[in-house]
Amino acid sequence: MVSKISKTILYMLALSAACFVFLKTIDTLAQKRQDETRSTMRWEQSDDGLKMRVEIQGKAEFTEDYTDIRDVAEDGYVRIEEDRRGQSRRYEVRRSSNGQLQRTYYLNGEAHPLDQEARNWLAKTVLNAVRQSGIDADKRVQTIMRRRGVSGVLEEIALVSSDYAKRIYFQALIKNGNLNTADLQNVLREAARQISSDYEQAQLLIGVAEVLRGKEAAIPAFFETTATIKSDYEHQRVLTALLKNNTPSREVLVQIAKSASVMSSDYEKAKVLKTVAAVYLDDSQLRDVFFQAVETIESDYEHRGVLSALLKTSKPSEEVLSGMLSSLTRISSDYEKATFLLEASDAYAGDARLRSAFLKAVESIKSDHERGRVLSALMKNKQIG
Repeated sequence: MVSKISKTILYMLALSAACFVFLKTIDTLAQKRQDETRSTMRWEQSDDGLKMRVEIQGKAEFTEDYTDIRDVAEDGYVRIEEDRRGQSRRYEVRRSSNGQLQRTYYLNGEAHPLDQEARNWLAKTVLNAVRQSGIDADKRVQTIMRRRGVSGVLEEIALVSSDYAKRIYFQALIKNGNLNTADLQNVLREAARQISSDYEQAQLLIGVAEVLRGKEAAIPAFFETTATIKSDYEHQRVLTALLKNNTPSREVLVQIAKSASVMSSDYEKAKVLKTVAAVYLDDSQLRDVFFQAVETIESDYEHRGVLSALLKTSKPSEEVLSGMLSSLTRISSDYEKATFLLEASDAYAGDARLRSAFLKAVESIKSDHERGRVLSALMKNKQIG
């Protein structure tokens, strides 16, 4: 009886815990939806004794010269704070209960009149906060473009300190600037010069990949900028995005293979080459470029992996299989050689034209065990006598 009661109590406790988790999850999701609906944006920057914070809830509109807040949505607010070597300032704009904008200024924690000194501080601080955070970047870029053109936007971006905000501005320029090919080339090279973060550079280029179609003259600048990315992971992301967003031309495919070749990470290099393997098969020049890139892979495992991926893309032609067998001889691992040859034996099918290349690859295996594995499979399939 005690055992049954204990089991019942445990069951009820477990059920109660499950209900609590379920209700807690609902509460969390509801809070998240509420936060997303109210659209709260926070930004903070600390630098050499200066700390700035901006918080915006709901939609806010700035004056045209970005020296003040013109309007905020109902139940919304803008709060701008600055701490500079022991002195604090805070400026808040809210909608009061009667719908009027309420502006409040605090100096060292106490309410203070919004006098000329405060307004001078506000004018400088609002513009700097908007510039450095990337807030309203789309709108600002369009305004600057109308007044000062592409060069004016680039001059503005040069005043931005963080790579994140720089990337936001460059994206807005490329998206909204209706750039011709020459301007796009210039913007890409400027981005390479100004952005040092590999992640932000990659994020920008992934977006650029979507607009390259019809602007082939900008492709060299795209790859020049890609070459400045030190992280092989981010480099790989850019090349993969370029393949997904475009039907690659011959020039793009050649550049992708060359760009992948300079990666130091065999894993990331192989990942790119596996992705593009199929599109290099039908053109002898592109096949040569592809296999040249494969041969820069030092890892026998990754080298074989790319050849295996190429083998699986479609039934390879004699020329493709011959190229794979030639590439295989550069692998030093007997296990990886044997693994690929066993995979390729079905495609080989005892073709007399490939017999010499296939057997040459088998003979390059030094291990009796691994060579025997391949020969046994060939004999079993009656591909050799």
